Amino acid sequence: MVEVDVFWAYGFGASLALGAGRQLVKRDKPFESKYFVWTVLFLALCWAPTGMLLLIRHPSWETMQAADSLASMNEFLILGFGLTNITQGILGFWVGVLLLRQNRIYLANLNWMLGYFGMFFILVYGWDGLGFDRFFYDRDMVAGSPAWTPGVSGATTLAGFFPAVLAFLTSGVAFTLYLDGVYLLPPFGLLMFLWYTEGLRAEGRHGGRPDLSVRSTGFGLRMLGRYLLAVFVIALGAAIFSAIVVNYVGAALGVGNHVARGLGNIPANTGMHVISYVIGLPLALALLWFTVLRPGGLVHRLLGVWVIGDEADMYQGGKQVVSVQAR
Repeated sequence: MVEVDVFWAYGFGASLALGAGRQLVKRDKPFESKYFVWTVLFLALCWAPTGMLLLIRHPSWETMQAADSLASMNEFLILGFGLTNITQGILGFWVGVLLLRQNRIYLANLNWMLGYFGMFFILVYGWDGLGFDRFFYDRDMVAGSPAWTPGVSGATTLAGFFPAVLAFLTSGVAFTLYLDGVYLLPPFGLLMFLWYTEGLRAEGRHGGRPDLSVRSTGFGLRMLGRYLLAVFVIALGAAIFSAIVVNYVGAALGVGNHVARGLGNIPANTGMHVISYVIGLPLALALLWFTVLRPGGLVHRLLGVWVIGDEADMYQGGKQVVSVQAR
């Protein structure tokens, strides 16, 4: 989706910086390395085309139901979409390199997860509290389907949520997403595995325990498992939690039901709705930081293989303990 791809691009670029981090920090000019060249090639040849395919085939869905057709979109918006799919990835890569040069391995992980958090928050809540309603409506499922209106997907009610999800999984948009995944994810996973294990081997490291080689399939599966855990449990969970906090802050400020607001059945109360983000998002992130995200906390430990060699102090029960693996 146009509104979320800038965040996902950032996450991809930041992830690839982490994958090649050990090699990049040893270079005076990391942006003249093969790792940066391959990152840009991945963004331009693998990532950007998947978004353009969705925009061409499903313009309403790809714009979160903001556009009726590709022809109705401003030309500069389309150009900007293609451009930012690459530039935001480069930005994520650059920030990742800066953090790794300061040996902030854990923060470099939070950096790429931040991209996924932004993507998921927009998908779940969006700018009007109806992000997931927009996501689960594919007007191409039935010929002649009307344009999206608030609540039309059925996902905004408890009874309608799971039927809406099941219907979406067999929609035209879903099949395009499956095609995009087959095209996009294997090269991304391959680059991450090759670069990360290359850096570990150069430093003579094992895969987190002495009997696990970084060349092994087992280590590759651990890399994949912890990455998916970080994406679909940590980043998605943080986005859902933040959406709930923002929603309840809005309710406390007098913002009514989002479907009713969208349909014009109750006052929009736009000012209080905006303030709910200003208060709710920082509040949610602060709660997450002090409970699970702080260095040495639950998320730090769950990342496992992705923080091998982290020199940051790890804390458990208020006492300093050994880091994930000493250099």
